[in-house]
Amino acid sequence: MPNATALWPGVSLRCANMSKRVQNNLLYYIPNRGRSKTILRIPESHSLHICPTACGRRNAIRALQNGEKEFLSFLYIGEEDAVSGQYVENIGDAVEELLEVLEPVPKAFVLYFNCIDDFLGTDEKALLRELKSRFPGLYFTVCHINPVAADEKVSQGMRKHNQMYGLLEYTEQKENSLNFIGNYVSLDPESELFTVLKEWGIDTIRELFTCETFADYQKMASSRLNLVLMPMGQVAAQNMAAKLGIPYYDNPVSYDLKEVLQRYQDLAGLLGKPCPDFGGEIRQTLLDIIVAREMVGDIPIVVDSSASMRPFALAKTLLGYGFQVKAVFAPHSPREDAEERQWLADHQPQVTVIYREGVKAVAGYGLDRECLAIGYDCAFLLKARHFVNMFNDESFYGFHGIRKLMGLMGKAAARSADWEHLNEKKDEGK
Repeated sequence: MPNATALWPGVSLRCANMSKRVQNNLLYYIPNRGRSKTILRIPESHSLHICPTACGRRNAIRALQNGEKEFLSFLYIGEEDAVSGQYVENIGDAVEELLEVLEPVPKAFVLYFNCIDDFLGTDEKALLRELKSRFPGLYFTVCHINPVAADEKVSQGMRKHNQMYGLLEYTEQKENSLNFIGNYVSLDPESELFTVLKEWGIDTIRELFTCETFADYQKMASSRLNLVLMPMGQVAAQNMAAKLGIPYYDNPVSYDLKEVLQRYQDLAGLLGKPCPDFGGEIRQTLLDIIVAREMVGDIPIVVDSSASMRPFALAKTLLGYGFQVKAVFAPHSPREDAEERQWLADHQPQVTVIYREGVKAVAGYGLDRECLAIGYDCAFLLKARHFVNMFNDESFYGFHGIRKLMGLMGKAAARSADWEHLNEKKDEGK
């Protein structure tokens, strides 16, 4: 190993004497090259990141990868700016400069502050008042990028979603439209949900990331209901109900037949519509469950919290369908399925639950590659022979979502993953 002080003169890392505490807390980054990451953005807006130079690197790289580099800029904070507070004055000047060079001129600016702002304590309300006064006709809002606060009750993802809808303006005119809130990816167009909504007279579905113009974005304020598909949208939906008068229904993805049916019944009640007869959907879904169970057989199942926002609920459901669930890999598990987590502990204590995150996360739990892993992270760590590469329930919903999962599990059981090949080609394994 090269001498650390030779690489960084004057800095002693004491690598040889690294404490056990530090070693035990080292985390391993799992490289899922096959998944591009969506950047939530208000259409016709420009993002201005106010941060030290190193803090903007990740956002810049992601924008380059997604072909969105023209939609963001950086205002770097130096030591003098932080001490004197001059960075606040520089923000208005930066906006003025951007307005001179950006084409087309943005209709809104989203100001991103990194975690250094927790120490600087920027007066956001005063800043926004000043900017709106200086640039009439433009919209401004503030977002925070703060991984340090990841364990708070209101997560960083919730905060960002909330701010993304903060520029919507109240309208009394409501249309026969519905907003999907909290998701980053559209539902599979083959889901029966869209057919049901059309039968109920809902002719338009709106999602933030599919809006092409600022005017399209503003139309979200005229929808009659917000359907919250993921926990990240809960705070936004609550505030939209208070500010815009749009009721919401918290409707996370479920793979349980009874839950799916109950959700449709609840949704029908909210919209004042009769619930359709789902007998045909249920029969076809049951058939697909039987086929998948026969194909998977006794292969142990490992459910990964990177695959589903409710991994314990998914594990409980799969056990109910007759699959051999051996473990839940849950270092990133949210709190939404605490009831199912307790149910597993009480009724299925043989199911191993792994909360550790790091190089040794799956070591010592009796797991090996002879399994079917649902979710990339655990599959990668185990080099699982079979795996389903799904992420945060994206695109799954309703009875179709259950059938889609069963189909993927059946296909995964029928083939062995070539990890050497998967590591070279980014789009394999889906």
